[in-house]
Amino acid sequence: MTRIVIGILALIFAAQGVHAQTVSIGTNPQGSLAYATGAGVAKVAIEAGGVNMRVVPQGGPVVTLPLANNAELDFTISNVAASSFAVLGKEMFKGRKQENIRLVAVLFPLYGGFYVRNDSDIKTLSDLKGKRIPSKYTKQKIVGLNSLSVLNTVGLGYKDVVGVPVPNGVRGMRDFMEGKNDAAYFSLTSGITRQAHAAVGGIRVLSMENTPEALAALRSIVPAGSIATLQPAKLYPGVMKPTHVFQASFVVNASTKTPDDVVYKVVKALHANKQKLIGSHGMFKQFNPGKMHVDLGVPYHPGAAKFYKEKGL
Repeated sequence: MTRIVIGILALIFAAQGVHAQTVSIGTNPQGSLAYATGAGVAKVAIEAGGVNMRVVPQGGPVVTLPLANNAELDFTISNVAASSFAVLGKEMFKGRKQENIRLVAVLFPLYGGFYVRNDSDIKTLSDLKGKRIPSKYTKQKIVGLNSLSVLNTVGLGYKDVVGVPVPNGVRGMRDFMEGKNDAAYFSLTSGITRQAHAAVGGIRVLSMENTPEALAALRSIVPAGSIATLQPAKLYPGVMKPTHVFQASFVVNASTKTPDDVVYKVVKALHANKQKLIGSHGMFKQFNPGKMHVDLGVPYHPGAAKFYKEKGL
């Protein structure tokens, strides 16, 4: 009898151990929108999903997606362009298909653009020719591709500017604040962008052309990208009039080796807790629980698919 009781207790403790297991979510460095987004997802996963999740800041999707592919991370935050390139084995993942990457949820649109100081004589994207801007993005190549796609809308490339090599977008913004470059490209809603806005006495976002030709030029570099028009708002420093910017969906990814039940719990918690997400970052105001599942050309994780099927999504 004693052995039976001990055996039952062992099973209970083992089950509790599994439940208490901590999972990881990889993001870009602190100060980035991806980090803030990952922190918001982790908060909801813990408080509403019963999933212990910790944020692991890394160099960006070029680092976090392979780590997830190898099951060294359970979840990641990225824009869908990076996820698509990873699964297809193209661009920064050329010859290295990340076949274990799966989508979990679409969160909100990601807006990016080139900024200059408000008093700069750079007025248009074409004026960036010959100017100093971040380049290389060795640990966050998707930012470099997004940046290049925007330059391409006016017929420019990195050969037409003075490239200042950086590992990631956050470093590019820090260099911008220190006067090491004349313009920088990054997310309009990241914490580091707000810091730059305050540090340099105000930034100004350079508007793209919103034409079929410009969109075709952009998508020749980043097929998952598009052009959005933003109105002035507190959330978008440097947008002082209707401004055309780069857009791609921000998503949560997981590894095929991340347990289905864990992914299911996370997706369920996100779907039911928009207000909690908004409390972590204003960008979640654009989160639409009804559009967490959208065909973006990347397969969904079975745990997520199960939830979406139950909800009719």
